[in-house]
Amino acid sequence: MSAQFPRCFRCAVLSVLTAILLTQSSCNISFDQDPAKTVTVEITGVNDDDDRDEIGETLKGMAEGSSHMMTSSWSGDKMTVKLSPVGDVKAFSRKINFGEVTEVDGRTIKVEFVK
Repeated sequence: MSAQFPRCFRCAVLSVLTAILLTQSSCNISFDQDPAKTVTVEITGVNDDDDRDEIGETLKGMAEGSSHMMTSSWSGDKMTVKLSPVGDVKAFSRKINFGEVTEVDGRTIKVEFVK
């Protein structure tokens, strides 16, 4: 007689086993952004979640190529986005349409949000 386990239990066990196998294997899965192709956009004056979402979507669409990496964080009215790949930072900064670019320093762009 075989035991029958609920589907959710089988899925949970499969997920745990997959995680164990990945950590024990020699697979090297990396989600790091390449610093040479990453731009940091610091936006001030963003107070609304909808505005943050819209800015994130706009920036995603500005990345080069068919795939991208993006992280974002915020505290108070300041939002910071790291996005790659971006080759030409100055050309990228000229495409920003959600605020006024106040400074471009290396691979960091500072923007004052305008609604």
